[in-house]
Amino acid sequence: MSAPAATILVPVLRQEDAWLEEAIRSALGQSVSCEVLVVTAPSTPPGNLAVIHRLARDAGGRLVLRPAPIGFPVALNVGFRAATADRVGLLLSDDWLEPFAVEACLALPADIVSTGQRRWAADGRAEIESIRRPVLTREFEALSTPEARAGYLTHFFLFRRSKILEVGGADETLGDAPGIDDYDLVWVLLEHGASVGIVERFCYNYRDHDGERLTLRPPGELLVVAARTLDKHGVSGVERERILASRARWFGRPMHVVKAGLERERSVPSGSAP
Repeated sequence: MSAPAATILVPVLRQEDAWLEEAIRSALGQSVSCEVLVVTAPSTPPGNLAVIHRLARDAGGRLVLRPAPIGFPVALNVGFRAATADRVGLLLSDDWLEPFAVEACLALPADIVSTGQRRWAADGRAEIESIRRPVLTREFEALSTPEARAGYLTHFFLFRRSKILEVGGADETLGDAPGIDDYDLVWVLLEHGASVGIVERFCYNYRDHDGERLTLRPPGELLVVAARTLDKHGVSGVERERILASRARWFGRPMHVVKAGLERERSVPSGSAP
């Protein structure tokens, strides 16, 4: 097999079998040849493992299963170290990629490449257009702080592996929490001078549902980790409280619910009862 153009890392703790299969097939079906590295946990169920092994049989060596100890950042780091390509994309196991995603990202020689994101209901067929996430170069460049820039990119698709290894990978001391992959890690990379490229196309598909996404864990638990992240980066005072207040509004709830709540708030005149 020729050297892959990129490695696509798919960490999986446990997932709906059909969603996992769709994620992996979207990675294998890219317009350029990719290594697909599925990182499993000790508790990954037999059904998920059967899906991975079945797809691997027909993938011609392009699909590799790599067991890892428990923990999302640990799984990320196992994948980053095992990847054979210098460009590594991250695909969550309930999401999927457009066929042109990797090729579009590879066209930009940056340490972090971010793309637009469409968001779908659990069935993967009904798009929730109100929570689409376009990513625009002019908007990103207008932001003045690494925190704001990391928050804006939200879900990157492609990293330069050598830069990830240079900063030590994902921070395993923060535990399993939202933002390890697409907020804290991006923030650390920006602090270390990482370059950013933006593909102004919708390349990534996010499945919004009521399952086990990290963002759906108890809000109090998630806010503790968010506070530790801000402490780590030296954010204090009014700015720290503002960020935590913003996180408190959406932690623990699917994004479509958050969006609906925000829209209701905007529709209530100032001084009126909600």
